[in-house]
Amino acid sequence: MKKIFLAVLALIIGASSFAFGREARLVRYPHYHDGRIVFSYLGDIWTANENGQNVQRLTVTRARDVYGRFSPDGKWIAFSSERNGNLDVFIIPSEGGGAKQLTFHSSDDAVLGWRPDSGAVLFSANRGEDFTPQLYLVSVAGGMPTKAGTDMGVQAAYSLDGRRLAYTPKSQVYWRKFYRGATQSDIVVMDVAAKKFTQITDFDGLDSWPMWGHDGSIYFVSDREGNGLTNIWRIPDSGGKADQVTSFKSGDVRWPAVSADGKVIVFEHDFGLWKLDLNSRKTNPITLNIAAETQENLSEVQTFNSQADDYDLAPSSRRLALSIHGEIFTAPVEEGDLKQVTDGPARDRSVAYAPDGKSLSFVSDRSGREELYVSSTDGAGEARQITDLIH
Repeated sequence: MKKIFLAVLALIIGASSFAFGREARLVRYPHYHDGRIVFSYLGDIWTANENGQNVQRLTVTRARDVYGRFSPDGKWIAFSSERNGNLDVFIIPSEGGGAKQLTFHSSDDAVLGWRPDSGAVLFSANRGEDFTPQLYLVSVAGGMPTKAGTDMGVQAAYSLDGRRLAYTPKSQVYWRKFYRGATQSDIVVMDVAAKKFTQITDFDGLDSWPMWGHDGSIYFVSDREGNGLTNIWRIPDSGGKADQVTSFKSGDVRWPAVSADGKVIVFEHDFGLWKLDLNSRKTNPITLNIAAETQENLSEVQTFNSQADDYDLAPSSRRLALSIHGEIFTAPVEEGDLKQVTDGPARDRSVAYAPDGKSLSFVSDRSGREELYVSSTDGAGEARQITDLIH
């Protein structure tokens, strides 16, 4: 097949409205420290007081900045950014300033948290030849990352004293697709010094995002109610009977993170952010009114050179479908017009043409988790979600 090279792709995006101060939706990946939260919005890292005031934008890049986590001492925020083409680990002063890159690898490095002494960032990445997710630590001073001590891991958190690490070995996608050797997503605790491993949950469903509370319990997200919804549960650190902490009847709990003192969990729910006080077990929404321009100019010209994440050739061989910076486009192989198929804050990727060339499939996190969608090739109408991994 003739090789197709995409040298330069230029597009003009028109702005349809001004951005006024209003409640922000699709605010993602929160973390809490001493009355403040860090979160991702419009692809950048922001902070605010827990009452929604004193909103500050810490990063302003065209890249996707996500998974912000305060260091336990409150001085730094670690986050993942794809400003160099894939997700790497960066840190930035919590009051704002220049960002420092800590990892330089072709894999995606997803920040999970910190070592309790604030000296290293904990992250997950598929760096091995078998593409198994592993847990790593990278020092804030830089240098080569080191493995955290587990044979695999997707989500993880240290106990408050740093002596143990709770983690989920395998991702939800892994066990739901029943890959060879796949088991359910359970929570395992590692004794860091003794390298002793104890599985503390054994549920034929989703147990994920383990977090250590100040009471010594491990809090986590599970769909064990049986209604297809995820809520926060807790279990003794030695295992045993789990009890339910939140009781949402609609909408999932997603991307929770616990404060360094183990007293507060913040999480995504119903396209907004929520706070859970572990002493009272009360949950409250966090309202953020953000006034920010969503584009640099009313008309913006962007040039992309060798920055396509994914592409697929149409059955007719006349057009290409491309995923660039989280949006889907189609472009002519020789002559014709460029068309933008998706446009929004979600990350759209892994695009593919239908065999008849009339539709496109792609993966998007617009629902809060990555699902498969189908759209017309010209982007007319709403994309249709065709998978629901929670069920």
